[in-house]
Amino acid sequence: MRGSLSGWATWRICGVIGAAVLMATAAYAAQRTVAGTATIIRTMSVSTTAQMSFGRLQYNGAGPATSNVVLSSAPPTTRTATEVQLLPNGDETPAIRVITGEPGRIYRVTPLVSATATPGGLTVTAFTLWSANSGNITASRLGQLNAQGTDTVRIGASLVVPKGTKNAAFTANAPVTITYD
Repeated sequence: MRGSLSGWATWRICGVIGAAVLMATAAYAAQRTVAGTATIIRTMSVSTTAQMSFGRLQYNGAGPATSNVVLSSAPPTTRTATEVQLLPNGDETPAIRVITGEPGRIYRVTPLVSATATPGGLTVTAFTLWSANSGNITASRLGQLNAQGTDTVRIGASLVVPKGTKNAAFTANAPVTITYD
């Protein structure tokens, strides 16, 4: 058997190659070791407890082509209007979102510029924000989670009501983005 290695020689060559691979791997790993720290931040979650409702209203007056109904974000919920008749039993409420996450963490609320109410596709604008932990956050758009990692945000707005709007209860989706700041 010319040209072939005996079993012993083959084993010895494989052992030498294996040892060389192990030493190279160990050296490579040792060169890539890095010390550091990591901070784990609790994931934020947002749940909806109430959708925005402007309640029952109608606008049959002789006023301007459109008028606004303003729904407050701060408790207790109020709605105000000129020219528009605010009818009882409308179950008016701001949109309410409950936020949970990392205790003490600052978060940012970003509402859309406008949304659409139903029925009729009326325009919703001028969103206001109120936080149970921080109060009125309309200007800053920043709130803070409490020591338990929770906060409740209420979202109010203004509904643009055209003349001739018939008796109906108007609701709107109040889309907002809430992120850690």
